[in-house]
Amino acid sequence: MTKQKTLHLAACSDLRRDLMIQLQEGKKPLSELRDALGVSSTTAIHALRDLEKGNLIYQDEARDYALTKIGEIISLKLVGFINAIDVLKKYESFWLEHDHSDIPLPLLEKIGDLSNSTLLMDTPTDTFKSHTTFIQVLEQANEVKGIYPIFNLEYLTTIAELVKGKRIDVEIIVTNEVLDSIEGVVETEETFKAVFSEPNFALFATDTEMKIALTLTDSVLYLGLFAHNGIYDYNKALISDDEKALSWGRELYMHCRKLSNAVALEF
Repeated sequence: MTKQKTLHLAACSDLRRDLMIQLQEGKKPLSELRDALGVSSTTAIHALRDLEKGNLIYQDEARDYALTKIGEIISLKLVGFINAIDVLKKYESFWLEHDHSDIPLPLLEKIGDLSNSTLLMDTPTDTFKSHTTFIQVLEQANEVKGIYPIFNLEYLTTIAELVKGKRIDVEIIVTNEVLDSIEGVVETEETFKAVFSEPNFALFATDTEMKIALTLTDSVLYLGLFAHNGIYDYNKALISDDEKALSWGRELYMHCRKLSNAVALEF
């Protein structure tokens, strides 16, 4: 079977696609597949036979259906593709209006991991919705890893309270420009001097001009992007507590950390 026919077989029928996704959970009898998808036995059998002909599934001696080794791989790709379409179309304007060029290709390929995210947007009646939510995410955290190519004194103050008051571990990556702003504040504010010498705080700086703002706590991912004009958009952000999204965020953080160097502020 050609790759075009295999693609058509797996992706161009909702029923065949859903049958493969159902079988990701393991072997299943016809009755369970039929009931899960709300179709007749005849309809399910027709689709299952098509998948068998393409060597994507097989029927064992107990007459249960299961994915072949090829089917297992293709079904995983199908789920990732479907999830990618879901998050990109669900929040279409967010992706179209913002610069995502600094998200590395391997993570763009896994963008479907953000499918269980929510888009935060300021509204005419709640013009600080995104900002307020961001501060709440920080205040409720038990650990924080952040990528901040923007300087905001309130963010810095909240982080200082987490380090000094809650005694939680905090790591942040900043651009050299933001680092200059932080050093300026530290020189004039004694409170911040104490914070930046705490063992539970780590600061990293990068020469890269990042266009990603990420806050990753033990339970929440908060992702902000820049508009195409180079201005950070404080009014919109993706937020998620889904484990796949958190794992995606950890990979993004580690990617950026590899491009950074540890900073020890001298007073």
